[in-house]
Amino acid sequence: MTDDSEFIVDLKQVTFKRSGRTIFDGVDIRIPRGKVTGIMGPSGCGKTTLLRLIGAQLRPESGAVLVNGQDIPKLKRGDLFRARQNMGMLFQSGALFTDLSVFENVAFPLRVHTELSEDMIGDIVKLKLQAVGLRGAHTLMPDELSGGMKRRVALARAIALDPQLLMYDEPFVGQDPISMGVLVRLIRLLNDALGLTSIVVSHDLTETASIADYLYVIADGQVLGHGAPGELMESSNPRIRQFMRGEPDGPVPFHYPADELTSDLLQRGEHK
Repeated sequence: MTDDSEFIVDLKQVTFKRSGRTIFDGVDIRIPRGKVTGIMGPSGCGKTTLLRLIGAQLRPESGAVLVNGQDIPKLKRGDLFRARQNMGMLFQSGALFTDLSVFENVAFPLRVHTELSEDMIGDIVKLKLQAVGLRGAHTLMPDELSGGMKRRVALARAIALDPQLLMYDEPFVGQDPISMGVLVRLIRLLNDALGLTSIVVSHDLTETASIADYLYVIADGQVLGHGAPGELMESSNPRIRQFMRGEPDGPVPFHYPADELTSDLLQRGEHK
């Protein structure tokens, strides 16, 4: 099922809790179709959880998670399987199959979701690897690749089925400057060339803001603000300003809540 509305993903009053902790408390997030949208916020604020809600790996306590007009958490197994064919996911670790070659890793979703001939699968795999600059590495095994190359092979696998929606979970973590630059360029290039909608979950402000058309900043279970990167940089909200400018202390404190240091030290004898 497809939907031609302006927003490919629409979260409405979504609440999600884990182990008694509220991760999202009635949030509204709308992802514009055909754009690169960045989801930003401090570590542990629920950015990856958001992607898992969109893919129905997790289900909200309440609210709706609409993708192409379908309430994803309420779909039956077969309908969800088909809906996921329109979603691609680049995992933070790459998540390549270690016992399969680069070629077979990219071919895997084509073998699972289609009945294409081996010749057709081979042509598609080569085209996807060409798009990420690794067609010449198709015979290599994952342990023969650098970290940046693994991430690019995972990206080729994520676009193998030509998804409408491509989700990136912390794509820049652990990358050297060259690999990071390549990934930044690829995300923007693939989004525009393939007519995708991209969601980039990250806490790397500079890289994400450089390619995003729109940003959401989330923290403490809420959407603190959203808008174009330039608008958020000039936000008057002190919490957004602290995050966007990388200030170490402010409304979000540097220190985790604790008793006064002096009283804590004076009590050390009680713990012996």
